[in-house]
Amino acid sequence: MSFPDPTETFRQEARELLDQLELGLLDLEQNPANDDLINSTFRALHTIKGSGAMFGFTAVATFVHEFETAFDQVRKGHTPATSELIAVALDAKDHIHKLIEQPDAPPAGGEAILEALRIVISGAGTAPAAIA
Repeated sequence: MSFPDPTETFRQEARELLDQLELGLLDLEQNPANDDLINSTFRALHTIKGSGAMFGFTAVATFVHEFETAFDQVRKGHTPATSELIAVALDAKDHIHKLIEQPDAPPAGGEAILEALRIVISGAGTAPAAIA
């Protein structure tokens, strides 16, 4: 009797959550005040972070933790869901996908994405145009 590989199960579920995240972010760009979209986006991030940590995807959990923390500022109404934020969030979503698919060789660029996210969330300036 063969059991499913838990790592592959995590990857499959994470891919589905990333697809939901992308659709939610694109919808949020059109409707930035929609609390349901904001909350579903936050929940997707929270689930990816928790599952990543549980299945040993430490780089995923660490990266998503900061992404989730930043998005919590949107959820709490401290930061608006601007098109700039959505653009950085979509870059972050792509980076998460790479981290999931290549856990032994984490791709470069994660810190630049997080820094751009920090800049947008703080309102301290404009994030770099091409991050990933």
